[in-house]
Amino acid sequence: MTFEVDRWPDYTAVLWTGNNDASAPSFAKKALFLHWTSENGLRQLLKLTSMKWTSPLLLIAFPLSGLSILKEHLELQGVPFPEFSFCDTAYYLHKTCPTVEKVKMTDNKVSITPLKPEHSQLVSRTWKFGGTSEVEERIHYQISTFPSACVYDQDGNPVSWIMFNYYGSQGAGYTLPEHRGKGYFQLASKYLISICLQKGYLPFLFIEHDNEHSRVVHRKLGYSWVEAGRCAYIHLNRKKSSG
Repeated sequence: MTFEVDRWPDYTAVLWTGNNDASAPSFAKKALFLHWTSENGLRQLLKLTSMKWTSPLLLIAFPLSGLSILKEHLELQGVPFPEFSFCDTAYYLHKTCPTVEKVKMTDNKVSITPLKPEHSQLVSRTWKFGGTSEVEERIHYQISTFPSACVYDQDGNPVSWIMFNYYGSQGAGYTLPEHRGKGYFQLASKYLISICLQKGYLPFLFIEHDNEHSRVVHRKLGYSWVEAGRCAYIHLNRKKSSG
């Protein structure tokens, strides 16, 4: 990753993106992340950054509080601001409550261990934004590199799972329809959170604005989640499909 800040050492805004070299995964090269504690810092960083704003970029989890500043900057760069409708709400585990507890198995017919790289096609196929070679490449990279949790049946087949995104949040999760209602997704989520806490990570996730079911599931985990505002995924200079 490459990082840039508005000033040093007392920075108030930070931008990071994937390195544009052969070793970087292709999906990370156009991904762009921004975080700030000062609007003036954000404005300054957007002016100073070496980013080529006319290139295809994907702003990931961009806080809606900064939309007007981003629009103003893009207008000066001659870059049209795209329409978007995909908004999430960010949540992070409250810092005062994490305690690492061993996940208790109540169903001796299943086991829980990380996902395997060979499951990347299954995960991509069952994800609402998956099904493409690019997504499968990204999922394969994430499973191979970061923590994940998968509940397997007694024959070793994956039935419910949750994984890490390459930018640190809890990512795609799914339970096969015939195995729902058994608490497997909660089991996988607790397992992944326990791994995060053991490694010293602060678990966080993004839930789609209208996905109340996911909020209910995460409340049942027994942890205290803090809401951290809404955000969007914004494609800049996206090529239009010919179809």
